[in-house]
Parts: sequence; structure tokens; C-alpha cells
Amino acid sequence: MPDIEKKYIKGSSVVEMAYIMPLFLSLFVLIMHTVFYYHDKAVLNGAAAETSVLGAQADRRKDTEYDLESFLRERTRGKLIYMTETGINISKSEDEIEVSVSAQRNFMRLEIRQKAMIVNPEEKIRWMR
Repeated sequence: MPDIEKKYIKGSSVVEMAYIMPLFLSLFVLIMHTVFYYHDKAVLNGAAAETSVLGAQADRRKDTEYDLESFLRERTRGKLIYMTETGINISKSEDEIEVSVSAQRNFMRLEIRQKAMIVNPEEKIRWMR
């Protein structure tokens, strides 16, 4: 029967690891929540920018009508990881369209605003002639 070499670990190192491992795990969870937050922020920012530009372009074309809120929801459907419930507010003035998107989960909150100017270059070109 071969001799099995027994390895012993000091009891103090086991106790130290019992204190350190929860710190590492909580740091990992905090990093993952932060990454998910910034991912959702980038998705919402891009979707709000696309929606505001589409709204500005749709205003130039009088014969078309877009549902901007459903367009924004379609652009974010299935892409958000952390903040799945969003609030949308779309406002239009004479010269710009503003899209506001808000999302919240626990203590993390996002408030994104994107604006697009409504320009009519055709009128300006006609005026110059």
C-alpha cells in the first residue's frame, strides 16, 4: 500500500478565505450590475436618437404618419438586460422633436433625452431662388 502524502492547511488561511471570498463575489456582482446598466443606457440612447430623427423626417413628409412610441418600443424590445420597464415621452414643437426615455431598477435610474431639429431645406432653397 503506497504512502499517501497528507497535505495540511493552516486554520488561519481557511478563516481568511472565509472573509475574502464574499468580498470577491460581491465585487463581481457589482461589476456585472454596472456593465448591465451601461449596456441598457447605450441601447436606450441609440433608440431615442433614432426615434427623434425618424420623427423629424416624418414631419417633413406630410403624407406619412409614424407611431414613434411603438417604433421606440420595437427598437428596445428584447435588447434591455437590466432595466426592462421604460417610460416614454415624445414631444413636438415647431422646430424640434424631443424623445425622453426613463428607466429605473432599484436604486439605478436612467433619464435619456434626444432632440432632433425639424428642418425644411426645400423651403429655404425655394426662397433663395
